[in-house]
Amino acid sequence: MSISDVMRMRMAGDVAGLCRATWSENHDAAVYATAMLGSAVRTTDVVRTLHLCLAREGEPRPGLHWHALASLGRLRVERAVPLLLNTLAESDHNRRQLDEVACEALLAIGGPDVVRGLVDLCERLPVGRGYWTVRVLDALAALRAPEAVTPLLAALWGYLPDLAVHTVRTLGAIGDPRAASALLVLAHSPASDTHLRHAAVQALYALPAATWPPPHRHPPAERLLHTPQADPDPETARLATALLARTEEGRAHLWDVLRGAVDSAGPDCPPPHAVAAVCAHIAAEPALFAVPDSDSDSGSGSDEHHALLAHHLREAATPAVRRAAARALAASAGAGAAGALLAALGDAHIGDTVAELVAALPGQVLPELVDLFTHPGGSVARRRGAARVLGLAGRTDAAPALLSALADDTTPVKVRASAADALGALRYAAAAPLLAALSTHEEQPGTLRAHAVRALGSIGVPDTLPVVLACARSPHEAVRRRAVVALGAFPVPEAARALGECVTPGAEPDLARGAVRALREIGVPALPVLVRLAVDADGLPEDVGHRLVEALAARPEAAATAALLGIATAPPRRRDGDTYATSGEHRLSRSTPAREAASLALVERGSERDLTPLTALLGPHSWFGAHEPAVQALLRIGTEEAYEHVLAFCYGTKHFYTWHVGALDAIAAARGVRLGP
Repeated sequence: MSISDVMRMRMAGDVAGLCRATWSENHDAAVYATAMLGSAVRTTDVVRTLHLCLAREGEPRPGLHWHALASLGRLRVERAVPLLLNTLAESDHNRRQLDEVACEALLAIGGPDVVRGLVDLCERLPVGRGYWTVRVLDALAALRAPEAVTPLLAALWGYLPDLAVHTVRTLGAIGDPRAASALLVLAHSPASDTHLRHAAVQALYALPAATWPPPHRHPPAERLLHTPQADPDPETARLATALLARTEEGRAHLWDVLRGAVDSAGPDCPPPHAVAAVCAHIAAEPALFAVPDSDSDSGSGSDEHHALLAHHLREAATPAVRRAAARALAASAGAGAAGALLAALGDAHIGDTVAELVAALPGQVLPELVDLFTHPGGSVARRRGAARVLGLAGRTDAAPALLSALADDTTPVKVRASAADALGALRYAAAAPLLAALSTHEEQPGTLRAHAVRALGSIGVPDTLPVVLACARSPHEAVRRRAVVALGAFPVPEAARALGECVTPGAEPDLARGAVRALREIGVPALPVLVRLAVDADGLPEDVGHRLVEALAARPEAAATAALLGIATAPPRRRDGDTYATSGEHRLSRSTPAREAASLALVERGSERDLTPLTALLGPHSWFGAHEPAVQALLRIGTEEAYEHVLAFCYGTKHFYTWHVGALDAIAAARGVRLGP
């Protein structure tokens, strides 16, 4: 008896035949007959057959037992719960690796008996020796069983240190507020290591927001979160900050963190990432942190807080803190942040972020930007920042000043480059002649020429295409790369052909990546080039081939589909050092990111009228990882022709997986084939 014979029994609804097949001398056929019984009607004969499979001794491999357990779970046989619990608990001793499938079967059955059984196993967790202990905790987390909270809390200290982190995660998944006090203690305790503290804070964060703050008499929950808010782990600090932000007392402490970073030094000073976390939360929810003026004892509370943020923007030693403070100040003060942000434009580390914030400020609050840019005594960094703001804010009135600076050879090169960027952002067509002249002027600095050609791509004046094409062949690396990107703005065959020349097996990877991205932006005129490049996709650097597939997948044309098929089904080429397995379909299973991406892209392209993309993925030269998604796509199409292709593939397979069972079940259900009375 073969696997295909077993499949045909299943498709014929022959339950008795499958029960007999579990005793086949062909071990594989017996195993998969057992798997298919999980789709049968739950009758006494089926359940008895599965129990007999489990009772069978001397099996050479655990496959029969594994699938018998899985089938009992799929059939939701409640009488099997004690057996499954015992299998889970004894998996350390019999070494059959059945703990995972037993746990999955228990989850499939569910119900009070399963919960009680798993809770009873909690008492044995501290002395467990293997993965079954983790399986129990995962199952309780998946079931979100509130009955488990009390025994887990009672035994928590006995789980230290090995199982404590996983236990805490389980409590967080259950989401019962009764666990909050213990989690707060673990989050605060200096005895907790970084991983345990992070798990405790993460579990607290997962509790329902409506139950916050949890009842904890002394000290209050907010005070216990001071320690994790200053934890060395940035993610722990971020989560603790979010929890503190939920209450007025917690927010007051967060403002104290910012004050402490100003007033303190040495070990008492909050770590920079904790300060940045506070600023980031203020930026995300500025209204939550707003303080009415009447709440301040002296002066305006808002003014004091804005001044505090401005201080960190100006004085903080860490760029991440300055950047976060800039965002918080812009979000909370709005137009009132203009002065402090303008002063920070000259910060070389955060200038781009500040420029984006200034450009997004409400109203015409920055008439002095042009003066900042043109002022010859201003710092280069500030003038660059001002130019970036002018471009981002769409200030076309500033274009003449930007153009004048670009043309002035006495202006610092970095300022001229920023002027070119701003003119490109404004799409100022009148700047195209000057930008073109600078792009090809060999005596101009390469940095300026690179920015000029990028601006030409942003503006996209058709007459400048010859200039950009020439720059794409420039010996200067930066100019060449920027020109390749700029060509994406010219949707014509000439630009596409030039880009195709940059995508070869021996091309510079960065240049090739930029060329493929530009080809995708060009659209239809680039399709012939993309199709031609697909012939040698397997020879390209891995990420370049992957990007090529993405560009082809973005095109709906039949030529793109054919190219993807060629990539997905071409036999993989042998390279130096490659070795191949010698058996069956896995002999040609070596794959590349391009082949895998092409295969998955084809899954989205099959239709009822044309099954070719999907059926080709089931051929002998295809990537085996595409088989399941291709089968699922054919099942979604749901025609008899599609079903026949799936059946032919399943009947001919040499390596059977559980998803094959699901495919056969879907077709049987569609055809009204019942596996049982």
